This record gives sequence, C-alpha cells and structure tokens, in this order.
Amino acid sequence: MKLLTLLPALMLTACSHTVTLYPRGGGETATGTLNDGGRSMEVTLKGEVYRGSYALGQTVGYGFGQAFSGNRTAFGSGMMVSSNNQATALLKSEKSVLRCEFVIVAARGGNGVCVDKDNVVYDMLAEKQ
Repeated sequence: MKLLTLLPALMLTACSHTVTLYPRGGGETATGTLNDGGRSMEVTLKGEVYRGSYALGQTVGYGFGQAFSGNRTAFGSGMMVSSNNQATALLKSEKSVLRCEFVIVAARGGNGVCVDKDNVVYDMLAEKQ
C-alpha cells in the first residue's frame, strides 16, 4: 500500500528538465526547471523568480463507421487522442511576466522561445535531468 502512495509522487518528480534561456542579443542567461508531471515551470531571470504552469496542446477526434456486406451491417466507433507536444506558459514574478512557447518531449527535453515584458527574446533549451 505504501508503494501505491509513493508511486504518483515518483512519477511527478521523475519528469524534470533543466531549463536554460539564452538571450538572442547576448547577455545574462536564465536557468530553471520544468516538471512534466505537474506541468509547471520555474525560471530565475535577472534575479527574479518566475513561476507558473503550462498548457500542452492536445487533439481529440471521434468517428463513427458503418459497413455493409450483402445482408449484413456492422457499426463501429472510435476515439483518438494525440498530443502535438506544443506548450504555452505564462510565468509570473512579483513584478513581471515571461511568456514562453515550446515543444517538450518527456523522455528527451525540448526547445522554444520566451519573451519578457521588455520584448527581449530568449531561446529556451530544456534538457532531461
């Protein structure tokens, strides 16, 4: 029973990535973490800590089918759920916001772009811990 209680916690912590933001115009990089299980992200940029969650793009489809063969008729239905691994985050600090769009693959990491309140663009790299 203890293992069943511990398993969800292990699953959430096992999906962490180290995040690094590189400013396109040069300057100080930012670092942080991204957690797939909790879909949360935290970045320290210019002494400020930005925190928030991200939304992962998902597509859902549902279909119906009918087949005829002689005097027999068959009906069927199916559902498909897929993810395009595209994510969007709005991270907040006490004074500002950081907007990020990225692609994340749990087993490997990801990359994307973040923009701060002054429209400074950062290339984002997430590496599996």
